[in-house]
Parts: sequence; C-alpha cells; structure tokens
Amino acid sequence: MGNAAGLLVLALGLGLWFAPESYARLNGVRGVTPGALRRELGGRPRDLVILDVRTPGEYAKGHIPGARHLPLDRLADGAALLENLKGSRVVCVCATGKRSAVAAVRLKKAGFPNVYNLSGGMFLWGRHDVETG
Repeated sequence: MGNAAGLLVLALGLGLWFAPESYARLNGVRGVTPGALRRELGGRPRDLVILDVRTPGEYAKGHIPGARHLPLDRLADGAALLENLKGSRVVCVCATGKRSAVAAVRLKKAGFPNVYNLSGGMFLWGRHDVETG
C-alpha cells in the first residue's frame, strides 16, 4: 500500500474513531436535537422510547423523564429485553452523543428500523427536565 493510500486509511479510521456520530449517520442512524426531542416528548408519543446507555452513576445523577436505562456495556445482554421495542422509535442517549451513537448503530444492525441518536447527549440536553435516582 502506498503512502497516500495508507494515510487515507489512517485518516478515515481516526475520523470514525473520533466521530461516532458520523459513523452512526453512515449506518442509517439519524440524529435528533434536544429541542426536537423535547417537542416530540411534549406530545406524549406512545411509540417513542428513550434508551439511556450511560453508566448507572451517570443515570442516577439525572436522566430524561421516562427514559429506560441499559448501559452500553450491557446492551448485548439486554437485546432480548429490547426485542419488543423493534416497532418503536428508539432514541439512544448518553453524556455527549458518542456512546449513544455506538448503541444506535448496534441496534440498527440488530434489526431496529427506527433508531435515533440524541445529538450532543445530556450535555446539550441540559440540567432542566431531568429526573434523578
């Protein structure tokens, strides 16, 4: 492999490593902004599930009301529990949008057709409109 090709592969690899949200978009996962999600939740949709993939400690400090919690490192274990959600729209959430992008791609590849990633995660969601515990 020539130097130019090697650099291209390295650049692409680093780009995917540092930009999971871009990787998610390449895999058919759409992003949703905090504002758009807030508006959607205001309508009390029955087919929308918020899946928080942060650690238990992060989740306990504050999460979107009604969110289901399944840490990213346990997502494979919980896939059977999520099976009944395949007909729902699933919005994956983490602290910054990186881990949730990874979770969203995993769900998409597992056959979930309507998976979204909360752009900017809880960092952009802010400290209002959260539950603790």
